[in-house]
Amino acid sequence: MTLRASTLARAAVLSLLLAAQGAATLASPPGAAATEGIYARPWRWTTELGEARTFDAWRGQTLVVAPFYTSCQVRCPQTLRKLSGIAEAYRRAGRPATFVLVTLDPDNDTAPRLRRFKERNGLPAAWHLLSGSAADTRGLAEFLETRTAYDASHIDHQVRIAVFDRRGHLVRNLHGWDFDVAQAVID
Repeated sequence: MTLRASTLARAAVLSLLLAAQGAATLASPPGAAATEGIYARPWRWTTELGEARTFDAWRGQTLVVAPFYTSCQVRCPQTLRKLSGIAEAYRRAGRPATFVLVTLDPDNDTAPRLRRFKERNGLPAAWHLLSGSAADTRGLAEFLETRTAYDASHIDHQVRIAVFDRRGHLVRNLHGWDFDVAQAVID
């Protein structure tokens, strides 16, 4: 099997997995995410402002975390719309939450590119867009149990919106977009 055929086969399998997932689910938290918490992870990130950051910087805050990448034309625009709805649900409930989007394409999504993306898409100034090493990006994807398939021009990925409580424990693990945004709001 050629490399191109192998890549296409992987993408096809992931597409089938994504299609099989169907409507959004409120899944139980992944093992590591449920027990260790996101604040304990050693990953290092760079924000859209070029600042070094770890998830520990948001210790004590409710975190809404979503993988994405700036050149995505299919899933990510819909995820951004869903995240905006979740932000509005938090506002209506009078509960604070910190929104963190982590790119799945760290080779291309540099701090300046993330900043331009944030401005171009009118994302709230309070939202944080992060890029990290390939290893840290894979680590986060595995931590959230987000399946991804990379080829030369596209990243096929599951839609995942994860909500972490103030202790950094995953309490909502939302798949897809077919869920009521109020489900993402936690105390």
